Amino acid sequence: MNGDVVIRNPNFNDPDVKATSDEMTNYKPIVEDEKEEDRELSQMGLFSWRPKFLEPLNRPVTFLISFGLSNFFLVQCVGTLSIMLPTIEKVFNLSSKETGLILMANDIAGPVAGIILANYCSTRKARSIAIGMLVVMIATLFQTSTTLFAEYPEPTTGMVVTVKSTKTVIGLCNETFSDDSNNNADTDTAARNYKYYWMFIVGAFAQGLGGTPPGIAGNTYLDEIYPQSQFGIAIAVLYVISFLGFPVSLLIGGTYLSYYVTLATPEGITPADAQWIGAWWLGLLIPCMFIALFSFPIMLFPRQMPAAKVNAVFFKHIQREVTRL
Repeated sequence: MNGDVVIRNPNFNDPDVKATSDEMTNYKPIVEDEKEEDRELSQMGLFSWRPKFLEPLNRPVTFLISFGLSNFFLVQCVGTLSIMLPTIEKVFNLSSKETGLILMANDIAGPVAGIILANYCSTRKARSIAIGMLVVMIATLFQTSTTLFAEYPEPTTGMVVTVKSTKTVIGLCNETFSDDSNNNADTDTAARNYKYYWMFIVGAFAQGLGGTPPGIAGNTYLDEIYPQSQFGIAIAVLYVISFLGFPVSLLIGGTYLSYYVTLATPEGITPADAQWIGAWWLGLLIPCMFIALFSFPIMLFPRQMPAAKVNAVFFKHIQREVTRL
C-alpha cells in the first residue's frame, strides 16, 4: 500500500480516493452545505446583531470565566441574605418563622422552575443561563427596594441601656430618665414596615426561579464546548469559583453592617449600640451589579461554538467510517 491508510478521505469528492498518512496528519473536517442559519447560530451576538469583533471572544474559556464569576456573585446574594436576616427581622418586625419562610420560598421555586423550564434550557442554553441570572438580579433588587419605603426610627442621643421593655437613657450630664415613648415608637415603626414582608417572599421565590436555569443548562453547555479530556477540569474550575462566593459573603456581610442603614451615621451611637441598624441592603445591591456585568456577555454566546461544531463533525465522520469497515 506504500504507507497509505485504508480509509476514505472526506476532503476529496471521490469516495474511492485513498488518503495518505501525511493527509491524515493534516486532516481538517469540512462542513458541507452549511446554511446561513447555521453560521449565525455559531456566531456571538444577539438576534440579528452578530458583529465580527466579538468572534475572538467566542471561546470556551471566555464562557467559563463569565459563567463562573456570575455564579460567584449569585451565591453571594444568597449567602449575604442569611447574614442580613437578623437586621431585616428588626427593621420589618418579623419573627424567626417568617424569615424562615423567605428562605423556604427560594427552595420551593427551584423544583417548580426545573419542571417548567427544562425543555427551553435544553435548546437555548447560553441564553437561558443569562436570563436566569438577570431574573435573580431583578428579584434581589425588588427585595432591596424595600429600604426606600421602610421607616427607620431616630436613634436616642446618649448611652442607651435596655432593661426588659424600658429604655433607660443616661444623658450627657449623667442624669437618668425613662424613655418608654421612644421604645414604643420603635415598635410602631417596625409594625408599619411589616406590610413590606410580602416583597421579600416574592423576591425569594423569583430568585429560586432564576437560579434554576444556570444549574440545568450550565454543565450541559460546558460539556458541549469542551472536549471530554478537559471537561472535568472546566467543571472543577467552575465549582471552585462558585463555592468561594459563600465564605466571601460571610466576610463582607459584616463590613456592610458596620455602615448605618442611611449611610449617614447619627451622632452618639456606634455599631455596638442596640439602636444601630446596619446597611443590610448594600449586601444585596452590590452583588446584583456584578451579576448584571457578567451575565450580559453570557447572553451573547451562540447555541453552538465553532470548536464544538468541529468536534461534532469529526466525531460523526469517524463514527461513519468505523461502521463502513
